[in-house]
Amino acid sequence: MTMLRTFTLGLLLVWLCSAQEGSRVFLSRCIQCHDPNSNSHASLPEALAAMPWENVLKALETGSMKAMGAPLSLAERVSVARYLGKAGPVEMPQMTGACAAGSKPVPGAAWSGWSPELTNTRFQSAKAAGMTAAQVPTLQVAWTFGFPNTTTAYSQPTISGGRIFTGSNDGTVYALDARSGCLYWRYQAKAMVRSVVLAGPNDQLWFGDLESNFYALNASTGKVLWQKKLDSQAFTRITGAPVYHQGRLYVPITSQEENAGAIPSYSCCTFRGNVVALQAKDGKEIWRIFTTPEPKPTGKSKAGVQFYGPSGATIWSAPTLDLKRKLLYVATGNGYSGPELGTEDAVIAMDMDTGAIRWVHQIAPDMFNWGCAGKQPNDTNCPENPGIDIDPGGSPVLLDLPNGRQALVQGRKSAVVHGLDPDNQGKQLWETTFGKGGAGGGIQWGVASGDGFVFAGLGEPAGGMYAFDPASGKIAWNTPSPVPSCAGVRGCSQALKSPPAVIPGVVFAPAMDGHIRAYETKTGKIIWDFDTVQDFKTVNGIPARGGSMASTGPTIADGMLYVNSGYSGLPGNVLIAFKVK
Repeated sequence: MTMLRTFTLGLLLVWLCSAQEGSRVFLSRCIQCHDPNSNSHASLPEALAAMPWENVLKALETGSMKAMGAPLSLAERVSVARYLGKAGPVEMPQMTGACAAGSKPVPGAAWSGWSPELTNTRFQSAKAAGMTAAQVPTLQVAWTFGFPNTTTAYSQPTISGGRIFTGSNDGTVYALDARSGCLYWRYQAKAMVRSVVLAGPNDQLWFGDLESNFYALNASTGKVLWQKKLDSQAFTRITGAPVYHQGRLYVPITSQEENAGAIPSYSCCTFRGNVVALQAKDGKEIWRIFTTPEPKPTGKSKAGVQFYGPSGATIWSAPTLDLKRKLLYVATGNGYSGPELGTEDAVIAMDMDTGAIRWVHQIAPDMFNWGCAGKQPNDTNCPENPGIDIDPGGSPVLLDLPNGRQALVQGRKSAVVHGLDPDNQGKQLWETTFGKGGAGGGIQWGVASGDGFVFAGLGEPAGGMYAFDPASGKIAWNTPSPVPSCAGVRGCSQALKSPPAVIPGVVFAPAMDGHIRAYETKTGKIIWDFDTVQDFKTVNGIPARGGSMASTGPTIADGMLYVNSGYSGLPGNVLIAFKVK
């Protein structure tokens, strides 16, 4: 009891840190990323103000702000969390809308991972989509589901066996009925879940969290089948969706260590991007391949901080499987520290059986960490000859060409789309520039293909949807983003950062202004437009509102379309299900 009183008193003293201390920490350590004019994906302060302060603290200790929270003392983390977040305790509120006892979903078509198929085209067939281009203008809200205690909603919904599975920013994974939105079960992971929940055979689900814990659950009950940690580095995380094939899981591992590079006292950097192949039945590791050599000591700062390198080349997105060539393709991010890697900002082909690297096509060198941002006084971790953080964030797309051959298409934050030859060591076939590019622009989270085109949104303030000829890279059409209803609101943007999704005749694209729009694939004409920035009455009784959309895209099956709404920019916490009339 005495120990409990001492611990309680200690927490009380920490909590009594003044608002003045919290503002000091924010202005000295945080504002450079949370300023609306920065190129980061960090939430605006007003979005954080809607979060319970303990959730902000959780983000600093185990979530998206872990790298920036690491050098802070407990008192500093608590003070800035209380300064930014909403007062009061965090509680999981009671939800309505549980599925009736004994009820079962009606199985139908699936969208069971990042893409309906292994080549990551994000194309859903007419039969599986259950809707035609002529029906798309009749789409209307069928039901909505609110995520409690969060201001972002960026885990792409998965559809399998008549259920929707989605993660949330507080680490909860939900299983909902695809038709009604009623809740079958929920599972609390150890950290935030941004990764797509992958549905596979034998009633299994797999996903990772933002501490690189990986989980296998029973899809019907939510019961844990197995769980293991896939990487132990301090800032490791899983954001990309795992991929399943013939009893194996291929899991991409990334890191937030580039953020820690902004801290002068941090020994930057040691993380190596990697892919892990696991046995799906029990999680046993089959192989692991790193994208960089083992880091070694390099130099020291004037303050005596030891530097390490090379590092980085992390994998933010789902691998792409090429069953014809028995290869796995990944897109790598920027390097964090030198010497030069040769594997950062690249498409890498690996042997599916062994993981052996077969070829690397480096799009362009790009060494960067946030010690380089804005040439601030704390740029001691910035590598020599730094880039500007314009790596490819999305998955490579393997598609068929009219001549019977195939191409790999990769988008990049430089606002460049690349066509590569999978039969010739990834040799470049073409490249097309269609915007200014930059850390916050270009193609943020990937492209899609279908109906003879490649589709990409432009993640820059003016936005716009583009269609490219996959054989030549020529722009077939582009449609500027309409002036949004939120124009003038802080955080509102016409940028398109989400990956599109395609059905025959239609490409869907969510936007940072909170709109989701449908475009004719042949002409680019907008045939449907819905503004999610509004309040919704939800099936689970949680107050919800839509906001910006990025990071993940919509999913379509059985005459319905699903999208999570809420991201940095305009906060939101809602899953929206649309149906055709």
